Amino acid sequence: MQVKLFQQEVAAFPEYYAEYFKSAMLGGAIVKLAPVVCAGSVKYRGEQFVQRDIANVKEAAKAAGILDHHVFLPATAPSGVGTNEYYKSEEEYFHALAAELSKEYRAIVDSGILVQIDDPFLPDIFFEPGLDDAQKRRRAQIYVEATNAALKGIPADRVRFHTCYGINEGPRIYEAALSDIIEYVLKINAGSFSFEAANPRHEHEYHLFETVKVPDGKVLCPGVVTHASNIVEHPELICERILRYANLIGRENVIAAADCGFSSQALYKTEVHHTVVWEKFKAMRDGADLATRKLWRH
Repeated sequence: MQVKLFQQEVAAFPEYYAEYFKSAMLGGAIVKLAPVVCAGSVKYRGEQFVQRDIANVKEAAKAAGILDHHVFLPATAPSGVGTNEYYKSEEEYFHALAAELSKEYRAIVDSGILVQIDDPFLPDIFFEPGLDDAQKRRRAQIYVEATNAALKGIPADRVRFHTCYGINEGPRIYEAALSDIIEYVLKINAGSFSFEAANPRHEHEYHLFETVKVPDGKVLCPGVVTHASNIVEHPELICERILRYANLIGRENVIAAADCGFSSQALYKTEVHHTVVWEKFKAMRDGADLATRKLWRH
């Protein structure tokens, strides 16, 4: 699916992407990438690896003086595990994935930290070639149903749900609007929702929450720094971005976040230089401090 979507961008800006691929994304891959295809019954085999990841993130949090219940570890949504060539239907496939991925989600939550479900594939539906409106809605609903099945029994306040539009720096004219996906995002049994809001194609979308009501007890985590530019956002702009949401949905219901991680996996070189990444995080902290002083007047 993502390949088809990216082809639209490449077709629209061939000269740009001819240069881009020489050093970034596929050209920046550390090892050769292969497609993930389901050719048999799925079974979770990541117990050892997730425990290693949990230990690493908890050790880093301890070194930084961060309590475990403020820490989250990302895990892919059922929609992010390749294409199906074995199950009779996409719905059956995603629910089989959900049953196995729930083991990873529970392991993370049982360790005392939050699980973040990463689903950048949800927005892709609304620009997927060949799908009519009814098919788009049904596929989105299947994604929601599968994710909620995987989260069954896990308290919502231990879950973050993240969606985005990918990691590449580019024109990005083929991206779904937040209004296309917000209905489905808010159906996920999560306590907080992370999405791109510093992306210039989407920064204006905070206005959506003038009419969309966020359910009681839910928190929005809008991106206030972008992963697709080496420009470090000014803390005052970051503060402004936080205030936009706080003024609409309440100061207790907003957490500052990045648009996305700065690389989707360890197999890519980050497009934002690692020294710049840390400066962006420092700016986000300073901007959040400014917003806190303004919202609480101290």
